[in-house]
Amino acid sequence: MLSKQLTAALQARESKGTRRRLLLKDAEIARRLKQCIDFSSNDYLSISDAKQAREAVAKKLMQGLALGSTGSRLLDGDSDAHTALEERLAREFDAEAALLFNSGFDANVSLLTTLPQSGDAIIYDELVHASMHDGMRSSRAKIRHAFKHNDPMNLGMILSEIVPKSQNVFLALESVYSMDGTVCRLNELLDVFFQYVPDPERRCILVDEAHGIGVYGEKGTGLVAALNACDTVDIRLLTFGKALGSSGAAVLCSQLQREYLLNYARPLIYSTALSPVVVASIDAMLDVLREDTQRQAMLHARTRYMYDALNRGITPSLVPPSPILPVRSQQAKALAAHLQTQGFLVRGVTYPTVPVGEDRIRICIHANNTEAQISALAAEILRWENGKALL
Repeated sequence: MLSKQLTAALQARESKGTRRRLLLKDAEIARRLKQCIDFSSNDYLSISDAKQAREAVAKKLMQGLALGSTGSRLLDGDSDAHTALEERLAREFDAEAALLFNSGFDANVSLLTTLPQSGDAIIYDELVHASMHDGMRSSRAKIRHAFKHNDPMNLGMILSEIVPKSQNVFLALESVYSMDGTVCRLNELLDVFFQYVPDPERRCILVDEAHGIGVYGEKGTGLVAALNACDTVDIRLLTFGKALGSSGAAVLCSQLQREYLLNYARPLIYSTALSPVVVASIDAMLDVLREDTQRQAMLHARTRYMYDALNRGITPSLVPPSPILPVRSQQAKALAAHLQTQGFLVRGVTYPTVPVGEDRIRICIHANNTEAQISALAAEILRWENGKALL
């Protein structure tokens, strides 16, 4: 019975063109994709293979760095390297404390599963990541309510109804939304939130900086830092597998929240700790971020160039536009396949990753993409949109 049900579910996705696969198992597809220019990965600063970071980690390996942590942080997996990295993150990202997690997904699930108490409310942007939704589903919060994406007025309407019915109120946001590339209207949303929840003891603001770290702020400290909001945002989530080119994540929070997570966050308590090699690589990538400040400036210049090449206007803002540009198309998969044949690594994104009817290709700009590459990609997209590209 179970096998038939699983097969039927996969066949249903196959018929809709939404079945997911690991494409690199196909040798021909793998060869073709490796030859393409990268406009897909989250390696915004182009540092995932930075020579200075590789050499730093290799040096530590030669000095006897362990390959595995061998246990949970609370048992045998802790080390001076883990503690030193957390202290560095807290210091350089202007936070009271930091706590490492194996992934951003684990961190978001831990935060929203454990921190909200019975009788609390979680108000969240409708486009927050799946990990936040998973955390909220297991939360003890009495109320979980979405507001329209980046809409302060709608947030106020919801808060006016929710706040009198709840104890503590959590606000869950992202600094940059990964499928739309929109930058959070943080200051406006916070103004509304503070108006309806004036008591700081009743509120908790959580900002997922997965796509903001490295991209915004002095030396890549993120959007919250760029907007001088570190003192007003209670919790920030950093991930190291995107602009920092490594893996793992960290929560920036208060000492009290850190201790609480250490005691109640099941994904942390019952998981083997980050490998010392990963900890070393994060540390090395932070060095690159601090020393090579031109990468961030180049990323923003290339992003503006892509906007111009696609004939898109840039909305005035306190920060530059994000390096994520969606191009909506009802033929997103076909358009992505066509662009790959032209030498550009671009992915089509369809339901269930995005809502029904909002299929798109997702373009990610990187610091090392050249103007010539960007112009060629934009020209091919415009030819497709005008019906002139070869199908």
